[in-house]
Parts: sequence; structure tokens; C-alpha cells
Amino acid sequence: MAAAAPAPSLSAKRPWYHPLALLQRLVVYALIGYVTICVYLFSLQTSMIYVGSNYPVATETALHEAKDAGLVPWDHPTPGAASPQGFVRPDFASPAPRGTIVCFHGNGEYAWESTAEVAAFTQRGYRVFLYEYPGYGGRKGVPSEKTIVPDARALVRSLAEAGYGPIYVWGRSLGAGVAAAVCADTTLPIQGLTLVAPWDNIANVGLSIYPYLPIRLLMLDKYDSIANLQEFKHPICVIRGDKDQTIIPPLSLNLFAHLSEPKKMMVMTGYGHGDWPNSPDLSWWDDALNFIAPSAPLPPEIPANINR
Repeated sequence: MAAAAPAPSLSAKRPWYHPLALLQRLVVYALIGYVTICVYLFSLQTSMIYVGSNYPVATETALHEAKDAGLVPWDHPTPGAASPQGFVRPDFASPAPRGTIVCFHGNGEYAWESTAEVAAFTQRGYRVFLYEYPGYGGRKGVPSEKTIVPDARALVRSLAEAGYGPIYVWGRSLGAGVAAAVCADTTLPIQGLTLVAPWDNIANVGLSIYPYLPIRLLMLDKYDSIANLQEFKHPICVIRGDKDQTIIPPLSLNLFAHLSEPKKMMVMTGYGHGDWPNSPDLSWWDDALNFIAPSAPLPPEIPANINR
């Protein structure tokens, strides 16, 4: 007796236009598209986080731009650090009655462009160090949390050991994430911290833009500011714009809620992410600096009240 022929498979019974066959194809195509997007974002994350590194600047150009801004490259980089590690005023070694502020800039900027901070801090009795990220501003290297944070910590430690204290840290946007990561090393003699437009962690920034993607699995850099500041016990001032659409307010508010005292929140009403009031004469600078450095009064020649 001849064996019975095998029954045709369900797929063989369905023509290509059958609804279930079409649904199967749609699911497969959707999965391929989803995975493709994830791979694409994973491969581009460095260029998306560190935007300024996409436009490399020759060292000679960086030095020229810094000179035009009244700055010079730091001539005492830490061992193994590529130059320029940062920029300072030529009189950086002169006495500064309130100490030193180390600044970390945003992701689409170069260090020498933080001229507002230099003017505001200098006239209030501080010396200013504008730190530059690897891969930015004429500095060789590839930016990442693993390359930036240890390098920045070494820089802060070297400034303190050279007698430039007390040391304070100021970070804006990406720089706020870097600043928080630097302050996670509680052996560093950092006396106060200001975070401008900060996030709670960088994955949540990604999720606010791509809510349906597995951002936490894709991110190489963590920049978890809540975790990084868990043991930081010095004054922290958080400054945010209530119209910020890049680092949305809930992220800054979540960070602030997890910070230890002493802490202070300042809200720039009507301002977004990149349109801050930068005139050095504005009193909001005093509000922030007098909080993180309460024991460092203004020098006698600097007026305590600066009108808006």
C-alpha cells in the first residue's frame, strides 16, 4: 500500500495576498525596521552626544580662536593628557580671592567659547579654567565618558595640589553630566557645584526623544548624575529653563529631588536650552555663586549688588 502524500503546509495553502500572510510579512518588515533603527542609533551615538567632535578643529585654529577671546592654553596638562586640556586667562596664576571654577561646556561648543562665564566669574573674584573634551577644540582623542571623566578628575586634582583652591565646578548641559561624574570622586577637594540644564541620567534624555526604543540597552555612556552625586555633600545649585525642550524640565526636577542638602533650584522663566541671559552683570550669577561658595565673600573692590 503506497504511503500517503504529506499534507500541504498552512503557508502553502495561503496565497501571498491572504490576510495572515500579509500580516506575517508586515511583522517581519517591522522587526527588521526596528532593529535597523536601533543599530543605526547605536552606531551614531558618539556623534549625537558629542556634536562638537563632528567638526574637528586644528590645534593652531583653536589656539588662534582662544587668543582672540583673551585666553591661552593651559601649559601644565596632567600626565598623558593631550593638549590643549583647557584654556585660561593669561593671569590665571594671579591671586583670586574666591578660588577657582572649573567649567565644563555643552556638547556643541568649544571651551574657549565660554566667554560669558569667564567674564562673570572673573569680575566676582574667581580664576576660571575652561576644560576641553578630547576630540574637541583642537584636542586629539575620542570623547566618551571613559576618556573624559578620569582626565577631568586628574585635572581638578592637579589644580588643587598646585594651590589653586578652593575648587568649584560648573557644568552646562553635557557639561553638567560631566561635572556630576567628576564630583562622584569624593576624594577630590571640590567645595561646590553648579549644574546648568542638567539631566538625571543621559538615558532618560534619549528616552524623551525616542520613547519606544531600548535606549538603556543601546547607551555606551551612562552619565547617571543621580548616582554620581549620591555621596556629594557640598552645596549644589541647579539652574534650569522652564521652556527647555532639549533636556526637558522633568529630568532636571528628578535630579534635584534626589540630591542631598544643601541644594538650591533656580528657574529661568521663559528661557529654553540655548538662550540663556549671559551678560556678566546680571545678578543670577551672584545668586548661584554665593550659594555654592557662601564662605567666600566678594573682594572689597567688587560690588555685592549688581543690577539686572
